[in-house]
Amino acid sequence: MRLVINIGDNAVGVDGTFSEGLDLSQCGLPENFRAFQWNEHGGDTGHIEYDSPNVANDQVNAIPAWATACIAVWQAKLDQEAAALAAAEAAAAEAAEAENAP
Repeated sequence: MRLVINIGDNAVGVDGTFSEGLDLSQCGLPENFRAFQWNEHGGDTGHIEYDSPNVANDQVNAIPAWATACIAVWQAKLDQEAAALAAAEAAAAEAAEAENAP
């Protein structure tokens, strides 16, 4: 899995599917966090980028719990969007059926 988290856009991307404007406030992000990259070049490694010039990037060998929480927020938004799309499609089909009824 390729994972990108960018606090500037409140964005999470998993395997190239991104969602912006997420509420990540309850995810427990590290202080001065700017971005997280996981599996950028293949393998099971990543790094945490910080906003402070005095703090070096942290290399990690596992996805942190806070990043997993961000994935859950991302997934919830995707699920919500999919449900809204399905409801709109069902309503359109129902309207078309009613329009064609004798």
